[in-house]
Amino acid sequence: MFVHNISPVIVTLGRFSIRYYSLLFACAFILGLYLINRVFEEKKIDTDYAFPLFITVIICVTVGARLGHVFFYYPKYYLSHPLEIFKIWKGGLASHGAAVAIFIGLIVYTRIYPVTFYQIGDALAIPVSIGTSFVRLGNFFNSEIVGRKTNVPWAVKFLRFREPDGAGAAFRHPSQLYEVAIGIIVFLTLWVIFKKKKGRLKDGCILYLFIFMYFSLRFLVEFVKEYHTLSAEIPLTMGQFLSIPFLLFSGFMLFVMGKIKSKQV
Repeated sequence: MFVHNISPVIVTLGRFSIRYYSLLFACAFILGLYLINRVFEEKKIDTDYAFPLFITVIICVTVGARLGHVFFYYPKYYLSHPLEIFKIWKGGLASHGAAVAIFIGLIVYTRIYPVTFYQIGDALAIPVSIGTSFVRLGNFFNSEIVGRKTNVPWAVKFLRFREPDGAGAAFRHPSQLYEVAIGIIVFLTLWVIFKKKKGRLKDGCILYLFIFMYFSLRFLVEFVKEYHTLSAEIPLTMGQFLSIPFLLFSGFMLFVMGKIKSKQV
C-alpha cells in the first residue's frame, strides 16, 4: 500500500507555478500532433491539414470537457454561479463532454478541408487514446477522481484528498492508474490493427473501435471509482450512464460495418 502525499506543483517561480497536470496535458497535445502527422502520412492525407486539426481538437477538448463537467455533473451549482464556469484553472473536466465536442468539431473541420469525417476520426482516435493516459496520470498527481475505499495490496492513501465524510484519509483504489492502463491498452491495440491492416480497413472502423473499447473499459473501472453526484443506492455512476450511449452507438456501427464488409467479400 502506498501513501500519496505528492504535491501537484512541480516548481513555483514567484506567482507562477508548473503543475504535473498542466505539464502532462501539454505533453498529451504535443504527442498527439506528432501521431496525427504520422497517421496522415500513412493514410496519404496532406500533412498541411494536421495542424488545423490539432488546434480544432485543443479547442474542442478544453471547451467540451469543461461544459461536460458543468452540465453533466454540477448543473445546479454552475447555473447559480455562472462566472465559475470560466474558472477552468480550478479544475473540473469531463471526458464525455470532450468526446461530444470533438464529434462536433470534426463535422465543422470536414466542411472546411477536403477530407471525410471517418478519415479524420480514424486518424484522431489513435492519439486521443494515449492522450487519456496522460490526463489520468495528471489526475493521480492531483489526488482527484479517486477510487473507492479498499484494502487491496496496491491501495493508495491520498492524504491530499478531502474525504466526503470529513474523516481521515483512507486507502482507496488508484482508479486514475487503472485508466492510465486503459489508454495504453487501447492505444497499442489500435496502433497494431492500423499498421497491420492498413488499406484493408473500412474508414471509421478505428474510430468506432476506439469508442467501444475505451468506454467499455471505462464502464468497468467506474465500479471502483468514488461516486460523483449520484448516491451509493443507485447501482450505476454518472460516468457509466454517460458511457452507455457511446457503447451502444459504436457497437451498432461496428456491427453494421462488419455486415457491409462481409457482403462485399
